[in-house]
Amino acid sequence: MIECEEVLLFLFCSSKSSRAMELAYLSILNHVIRLSSLILFLLWKATLMALQFSVRQIGGIVYHAFTLYRKRFLNVFPNKPAVVSRNIGWMLGLMPAVATSVKPDEEKENKKNLISEADILYNEHSYTKLRNLLLQYKGEENAEILWRLARATFEVAKLSSSPAEQKQLDLEAYGYVELALRIDPENFAAHKWMFILLDKKASYDGLKERISQSFAVKQHIERACELNPKDATSFHLLGYWCFSVAELPWLQRQIASTLFAKPPVSSYEEALQYFLRAEEVEPNFYSTNLLMIGKTYLRLKNREKAIVYLTGARDYAVASSKDLETKQEAAKLLNSI
Repeated sequence: MIECEEVLLFLFCSSKSSRAMELAYLSILNHVIRLSSLILFLLWKATLMALQFSVRQIGGIVYHAFTLYRKRFLNVFPNKPAVVSRNIGWMLGLMPAVATSVKPDEEKENKKNLISEADILYNEHSYTKLRNLLLQYKGEENAEILWRLARATFEVAKLSSSPAEQKQLDLEAYGYVELALRIDPENFAAHKWMFILLDKKASYDGLKERISQSFAVKQHIERACELNPKDATSFHLLGYWCFSVAELPWLQRQIASTLFAKPPVSSYEEALQYFLRAEEVEPNFYSTNLLMIGKTYLRLKNREKAIVYLTGARDYAVASSKDLETKQEAAKLLNSI
């Protein structure tokens, strides 16, 4: 009887030990599956991204995958075989889950690259190519893309020999910048291009409309200067508005006074203040700014300073057709002094 009990006890202990070993093996297998899934995912994604040479993105994926692995499965021990099959399912689902998590970063990077390419094309004066590129993204609610599309469309309009086509493109450009400001009212560049395109749009509707819109036009460029006081072009444009108003012919002044209780007013002194501010922000950034300072000094009867700035405009390195026009005008003014 004693021998029988000892046999039963031995069998019971053996069975219990075998069960413990089974669970241990399942635990090990479970962790092997998890680790394998992580390695497979990293190899798969690294292969796809290696061509982009983006160390930051690859590092982000590794970190995200490891964090997800720790959060879900570290220190979890299986007590039944079903856990193994569940983890096989997790292994198969990990790749799309992590890939989806990095998608916003990839989209942001793509937008950044698009904007960089757009600015390069603009600096190269490849306006038609630039417009065709950005037209593909006009449906996206992105103010940075839209104001650049407005700028490109405006430049393409200037290249057209057809007045009807010029008008159509100018109005199209106005629509883009209007949408950009609706999306981001604090975008300084959108305000700057609204200054240009609102005045252009009003010019198609006659002198009365242009004078009427002049107040709104000025508000946009003043807002651009407030939002980005380091942008020299905005101060140049504000100076140009002041110079144009100060330069208004007597007849147009009378018309403005008749039509409006308070017509737009400015002076050469105010224009000079903004032109010089632009030069202070970024010296020699634009040949036309040097020309306008010279012309303003001429209006103020300061011949010596006018010669200094007109000479700078005449000797400015020509990089565009606008630089060439400025050079020729400056030379003509110097010869007349």
